[in-house]
Amino acid sequence: MNYEPNNNNDSAEKVFLTLGKGQVIITGSAKEGKGAAIRPGKGVAIFINNQEVEKYGEVFPGDQIQIKPQEDLKPDYFEIKVSADQLKAAARYIPGKKTQYLIQDHPATDELIVDAVPHEEQYRSLTKPDLLGAIKAEGINYGLDEKMLDKVFEESDTWHDIAFGKPVKQSVNGWVEPLYAGGTKSVTYDDKEGRVDFRKRFEIVQVRTGDIIATIHPLYPGEPGVKVTGQEIQPDPASAADVQCENGAEFNSDHTQVIATRTGIPHYKKGRAHIFRVDNIYIHKGDVDIKSGNIDFRGHFKAIGGISEGMKITADGDIEIGDSTAGAEILAGGNVILKGNCIKCTVQAGWVNMLTDKIYDLADKMSESVSNALLASQEVAKELEKRGKHSEKMEAAVVRSLLQSKFGELPDYAMALMKAIKEAGQSLPDNITVIIKDVAPHFIDYQYSQSLSRPVLEEIANKLERLKEGREEKTEKADITVPYVQNSKLLCTGNIMIPGAGVYNSQIKSGGEVRIARLFRGGIINAEGDVFIGEAGSPRASSDQGQIQVPYKSRVHLGNIYENVRIRFGTTEYRCEKNLNNVRLILDQQEFEVKILPWEK
Repeated sequence: MNYEPNNNNDSAEKVFLTLGKGQVIITGSAKEGKGAAIRPGKGVAIFINNQEVEKYGEVFPGDQIQIKPQEDLKPDYFEIKVSADQLKAAARYIPGKKTQYLIQDHPATDELIVDAVPHEEQYRSLTKPDLLGAIKAEGINYGLDEKMLDKVFEESDTWHDIAFGKPVKQSVNGWVEPLYAGGTKSVTYDDKEGRVDFRKRFEIVQVRTGDIIATIHPLYPGEPGVKVTGQEIQPDPASAADVQCENGAEFNSDHTQVIATRTGIPHYKKGRAHIFRVDNIYIHKGDVDIKSGNIDFRGHFKAIGGISEGMKITADGDIEIGDSTAGAEILAGGNVILKGNCIKCTVQAGWVNMLTDKIYDLADKMSESVSNALLASQEVAKELEKRGKHSEKMEAAVVRSLLQSKFGELPDYAMALMKAIKEAGQSLPDNITVIIKDVAPHFIDYQYSQSLSRPVLEEIANKLERLKEGREEKTEKADITVPYVQNSKLLCTGNIMIPGAGVYNSQIKSGGEVRIARLFRGGIINAEGDVFIGEAGSPRASSDQGQIQVPYKSRVHLGNIYENVRIRFGTTEYRCEKNLNNVRLILDQQEFEVKILPWEK
């Protein structure tokens, strides 16, 4: 900006500076030798006679003054960041700033400060190729989203995700899913159940042969991922579950399941390996009482303590009780061993076989009655055809009437069978339970089936025949061993052994031998085998002192026997009339006379 000096001789003696439209006008004179002061403000450069004024300059008429407004330029740029896992990259565009300074006018003054007002404008010089170059410089070469690059420019000053890696799909280790937890669980009752057994508080968690007790899930290998830098991410290595099967458990064919090989309690232990087993014995630590509740177990049961009055133990296998029992019921599918006294108890060993035999006997009787009813119904059908009155509806009505009037035993058999399978619970084979539940309701209530016709009777007869064919001869015998028995009832399919004080006023029924080491006083012994008793009866009693019943071929061995003790071989009875010592009683098969011989020990 150039200044044209004013040569008017009438100007004032001082020098004045006026700023207008970016030009400085010098007026006045410097007769006193003093010029006007000029100072640059922000954003302004001042040159006097081509010399830049740093802070202060003095101007005289005739000087050349140039004012140059400055221009600041802040360039535009990109910011790019990569996530810590390097699976995502983001970018933003920061536009530049161009600042221009506008000179402000100022009236005449002898001390001029040249001020400028800044004016900013956005500055954009970078393009999409520049952005791609910046991205490449950061090492990003995978998963670039081209569409987002335009967004970076359109929405400046904002972060935009521009590249995405491929996340790694991690491997999954093989794992094990146990389907049963061992121990006990509380008994729950349905609202529809009419009766609640308050003595059955807990159930022992059990499995049956063939049950799946665990599922083995295989390992799943992962898939590699890729970072936005193109580097591959490998999944963590995976391993199969280490599963071991102990007694009572085994793998299925493809190693995906653990199967129970016997009925019992499932056990699962988790450590470095998953270990499964099925125990066929349950050990109860303490007494069986109202706290524990009644016991129902499919397998062997052992109680460390005794049994309180009113409690019941049911087991398919052996039962062993470590202390005395009083007023209890014990039902064992196998042997019973009582290590304490047995008072006012009912004890059965081999009860499942006994109950199964009872069911088969009832089914045989029902089968015979149904067969007879089927023959009678055939006669009825022939008679109806002769009279021309035969129809399925008529035949069904006549058959139901015939069953009610001529075969009244069928409802009794049916109800007895339903009661028996209810008592047996889960101890019976499934095929027996299914057939009985299918057949029996037809006869318990004839209204159960309005179509109880001849074809239905034939179907029932076939089912009962299949049930009979499945009957197996039981060869295993179950024994009872107890040191002392009083006012109790003992039944078993094997031998009964009483090695302690003896038996008082009790009923004993054995499918084998009975061995009483010491006393038998009062009650009945019914044995299929021989009987061995240390002392039968009492020396001071004169009334009935008990009865011993055995088959014809059995023998009764007695250390001491007192008068009025009765011994029956089949239907032949012998009443002791005097005290005898160390004798062996047998029945002479020809004379049907009881012979008294020495006890051959």
